[in-house]
Amino acid sequence: MKKDSSKKVLHVGAAVIRRDCRVLLSTRPVEKPPAGLEFPGGKIEPGESLNLAIKRELREELGVEVLPLDEIFRISHETENAIIHLRFVRVVLPQDAIVTPLEGQNFGWFDLHEHMPEELLKPDRPVWDFLHESPNICENIFRN
Repeated sequence: MKKDSSKKVLHVGAAVIRRDCRVLLSTRPVEKPPAGLEFPGGKIEPGESLNLAIKRELREELGVEVLPLDEIFRISHETENAIIHLRFVRVVLPQDAIVTPLEGQNFGWFDLHEHMPEELLKPDRPVWDFLHESPNICENIFRN
């Protein structure tokens, strides 16, 4: 796809949340295509830090308070109308937190030892591959 300077540029933060070698994935709200699974998160607002954006987005979308730790992956993705710069952050979700979709989306915990979910959106696939293929992923990257 040819780069077009007239395209909107978006900066997005996404949370990589793990429990027992499973990661949290959610669907996009119906009014926000494309349909499919993704690591939860959203747009970084002007003047907002990556970590604050992730905290805000997860509070607004899934009703949870989280602790963002460190960035583990970056990727840029181009659509027909936009260039999207995605930054994936390792995030801690408290054990007693109850995930409550607030925008009509669904969510689930997906085992990193299994194959990638077919519904995972294209921009998130390299992150799944990175996590899935990393040796001792549960013991290394997610150790707090």
